[in-house]
Amino acid sequence: MSSYSREDIERGIAKIYETVLSTKNITAKYIVILALASLWLDAYDFAAISFATASLKNTFPNVPSILLSFAIGSIQLGAVIGAVAGGWLNDRIGRRNMFILNMILFTVMAVLAGLSTNIYELTAFRGLLGFALGADTATGFAYIFEYLEKGQRLFWSNLWQLQWYIMYLVTIAFILTPFYFATHTLSSPLLWRVIMIIGGPLALIILLLRSKIPESVLWLAYQGKLSSAKRILKQTYGIDLPDVPDVDVKIREVGRGFKSAFSIFKMNKWRELVYSFNGNFEQSFIFYTFGFYIPYILLALKLAGPLATIEASAILYSGGVIGGYLTAWLTPRIGTKSQYVIGAVGEGISVGLIALTYILKLPLSFFVLFSFLFYFFHVIGPASQGMTSINAFFGTRERGTAAGWGYFWVKLAAVLGLLIGLSGVKYNPVSLTLGLAAYGIATGIVGLIIGYDTRTYKLEDVEELKEKATA
Repeated sequence: MSSYSREDIERGIAKIYETVLSTKNITAKYIVILALASLWLDAYDFAAISFATASLKNTFPNVPSILLSFAIGSIQLGAVIGAVAGGWLNDRIGRRNMFILNMILFTVMAVLAGLSTNIYELTAFRGLLGFALGADTATGFAYIFEYLEKGQRLFWSNLWQLQWYIMYLVTIAFILTPFYFATHTLSSPLLWRVIMIIGGPLALIILLLRSKIPESVLWLAYQGKLSSAKRILKQTYGIDLPDVPDVDVKIREVGRGFKSAFSIFKMNKWRELVYSFNGNFEQSFIFYTFGFYIPYILLALKLAGPLATIEASAILYSGGVIGGYLTAWLTPRIGTKSQYVIGAVGEGISVGLIALTYILKLPLSFFVLFSFLFYFFHVIGPASQGMTSINAFFGTRERGTAAGWGYFWVKLAAVLGLLIGLSGVKYNPVSLTLGLAAYGIATGIVGLIIGYDTRTYKLEDVEELKEKATA
């Protein structure tokens, strides 16, 4: 600081912000895939484990069903904690450090889970694995919002559901289907172990690829570490900023203490928080209360055999793939709020139609059609827009924390949905689906009243630089 004034440093920070937010990045696709790779792992685990319930039951025949369900769902509970703690940590110690630590933890826990000798070990290892997933997803969203130009960030962040559903189909095609043809069953005690252990090498590959990812330029610049930020800009963008001071100082703090984990809860942000958090909770609750149990519904109600269930699930989830691409395509055209509302209402209507299939005992084709529509609207609506919006509502100082809390509601809803869903599907599927339909439509109405289109929302990355520096 001796050779540069505070004003020089501040102008340098503003210049770096302007450069990143106005320069389209040619490596966007590669970085988004790596940054949100935890979603591939999440989808892999979801797809595979949803077919492996019988496999677990045959491995631990004397374990109560509630413990089996808890072992399966412990990954979601771990993610609830990991999202908040990991979101705060990635503000405090950096995006890149969290990327590396998360994948190391996932790799080890996935292998240990596959080698578990009892249900308690499996529950503990899956819980820690979930912690890594929750923390990593929060880190990934924060990173891509700080790596990409302000228009690119909305497009690419809205593609996260596409990645999720593609991985689901890949898992069916290359893991579950070959296993079924090799063993002619999905009940073998070997299935869940294969699923867990394969997750380890997948995470290791992601870890090795991520080792080349640089730190977030905006995260460094916000604090005053201009020399480090300039070096990364030169490496990744090919841009040199000779007018920016070549120094690393610290004039702003990030993630200063435990209280900063709750810093996003501000009265002047209540609409943004309610809008994004309710969207995140709603999409996950409906998904894990109903969508997770579709393979079980098809098998338990004898609507289809094992192979037909795999085929039907692949068809249904292709609706998510179509919706996943369409939502990003629509973002610059109709905005995030419109998709939030249309998707939530469409999601509610399609679940209501599924209730009719139970009431009127309609053929399987109707169930498949309405479920296809459910996944399509689910992806277009709050499933995509909630996480995109919460990251747009906060700047670099708090974005990791905000992303963590956003994903917290996703995973909390997953835990509750898994617990409620099985009983609802077994004992009162009509009331369950009608209730979910009402919730989806209500979410669309709430979004219409208090929601924001992130295309026109103030650029928080710029606004935060106007705040008084702390040191």
